[in-house]
Amino acid sequence: MTANRIRLGMYCPGTGTGGPWRYAHSVLAALDPAEFDVTLFSDLTEYLPQPWVKAVSLAAAVEPALAVAAGSPAPVRRSPLARLAPPVVRRWAGFGREARRLARVIRRHPVDVFHTQNTGCEESPVAARLAGVPRVIGTFHVDTTYDLHRERSGPSHRLMEVVSNQCLDVGIAVSHETGRDWVRRTRLPASRLTTIHNGIDPDHFRRRQSRAEARSQLGLPTDALIVGGLGRLDEAKGFEFLVTAAAELRAEFPRLVVAIAGSGPQREYLEAEAERRGVADRVRFLGFQADVQPVLDALDVFAMPSRCEALPYALLEAMATELPAVAAAVGGIPEVIVPGETGFVVPPRDASALAAALRKLLTDEALRTRTGVAGRERVVRHFHERDMVRKTIELYRGGR
Repeated sequence: MTANRIRLGMYCPGTGTGGPWRYAHSVLAALDPAEFDVTLFSDLTEYLPQPWVKAVSLAAAVEPALAVAAGSPAPVRRSPLARLAPPVVRRWAGFGREARRLARVIRRHPVDVFHTQNTGCEESPVAARLAGVPRVIGTFHVDTTYDLHRERSGPSHRLMEVVSNQCLDVGIAVSHETGRDWVRRTRLPASRLTTIHNGIDPDHFRRRQSRAEARSQLGLPTDALIVGGLGRLDEAKGFEFLVTAAAELRAEFPRLVVAIAGSGPQREYLEAEAERRGVADRVRFLGFQADVQPVLDALDVFAMPSRCEALPYALLEAMATELPAVAAAVGGIPEVIVPGETGFVVPPRDASALAAALRKLLTDEALRTRTGVAGRERVVRHFHERDMVRKTIELYRGGR
């Protein structure tokens, strides 16, 4: 260790956005520089929120012969025979090449604890082992249900998952179900896995304005009953089930509006689906919203019809804003919502069940208020950022 400080390596590729980064930002903000000497392995050249954190740019650290692996235009020379190798051989060769490359980077910046935010079928835990890091920790931000089309379910890919996860001294699952999933999938010993639920600061997610003010800001009708969701417009989020539920509820609730904030590849498909089901005038696509609080302030009910989740921040944010929630029973969502108390969980991919749960809330304002208040209390007690950070730092110190 350096000056009795723990040398911590935080590995989080990318430039600072997304769920894993949100987790990393929370932990980095809470670390004491008197106790930790922190190296951040990412695509950033500096880490502005905490200037004392040493940023090692993964792109800048690439050796010329390996530049393509990190996105540089420099070519990687491979023999003609390599291009003739079967896909599984090329896949394993790439895995090994990237693990060795990253190990060289880590060796140049030695750490006592390496915490990777890329865990599952990833090279980073293997690289940390190759680099001789004494303690390797990895957070599982997703589970295997994210493989919606079973493209990563073949024996070769699953063996990579086993190799990667067996390199962990400790695996952190963001929900109990996420942990159980990876234990089943990769035979990671349960003794080497712990659950630390995602957490938020509920003081950052409380109503800032009235519903009418928020709706006017977003161009939504002020006299509507609004059900809304947040997230990337892709298959995993299941927003087509919310559109279908709106069609089922349209006649019963003439003032119903569905508002969806986010961008992504399914925008045109969802718009066409709303048109096909006769609710194009009831479904509003708000686009990407850097600040989600005005969206949450505008809603009466929050909906999350996802096909897969581990433990979504958006659900915690909505509940912290005192919104009753209806969400699909996937991943860690049933660990957050107490049915009938803070909202309802419904079977995934079931628009009729989603509509039935929404109906209960839309017809009963007192129930919406009661479940919303209880939801915020649950987030404050069980899903607070400070608890997530405290438990993670205890692992850095060698605790369980």
